Amino acid sequence: MRKILFFILFVCIGTSSFAQGFGLGYQFDIGWSNKSNPSSAYDQSIRTYIHNGFIRFHNTGGNVALKFMIGYRSDTIRFCNYSGFLASDGSSMMQYNTNALLRRNAWRFGVINQYQFHVYKARIVFSLNTGLFYERTIRAIRSGSLDGRRYLLDEELNRNNIGMMAGGEIRFVCFTLGLKYEKLFRDVLNHDYILSQELSVDNSTELRGLRLNPGMVYLFLGINLDFFDNR
Repeated sequence: MRKILFFILFVCIGTSSFAQGFGLGYQFDIGWSNKSNPSSAYDQSIRTYIHNGFIRFHNTGGNVALKFMIGYRSDTIRFCNYSGFLASDGSSMMQYNTNALLRRNAWRFGVINQYQFHVYKARIVFSLNTGLFYERTIRAIRSGSLDGRRYLLDEELNRNNIGMMAGGEIRFVCFTLGLKYEKLFRDVLNHDYILSQELSVDNSTELRGLRLNPGMVYLFLGINLDFFDNR
């Protein structure tokens, strides 16, 4: 973590030497998945909140900015699994009957390129955004609403992930309102490990129908201070 912070500081200092101005602020993201259910036996929904701090550097013309973000992500994943399977001894059919909740927390770092269109001396700014982000899952826990089972996910996780985003925003002086789409390049769940286990209602094979990297739509609100050198 210390190396990442030193790298971020180095990039920010290097970028600022070529900047016409800079900005900083806070952004709150509210997200949800747009993934359809894989079958009638499975059901899932994801709701996400992300707290972000950011700093950005504007180019000489002020029409392009590079934005660096550090955030903390909280996911709430509700899922059901009613699929059946043959018992290990082959004697009977079993069913998961799972109605449970996953909670996931992750740190993230993002780099975003912003194409800006200024109105009325930069008091109103329209921006089109594209970027990449890195996420590090620090904790994920499963808890059941009916069965009372609770366990931490460990080998079931791909802890390090990279994703992309695209969206737009409008800034009114110090306030930002925007919409964006994000997609992780691989699943947060390690399905190779999950599928390597014997099918059972007592282990994490109940997660085999989940996909934790669907496309996510976010509405975000922000408070920002941007300073421009008009020389």
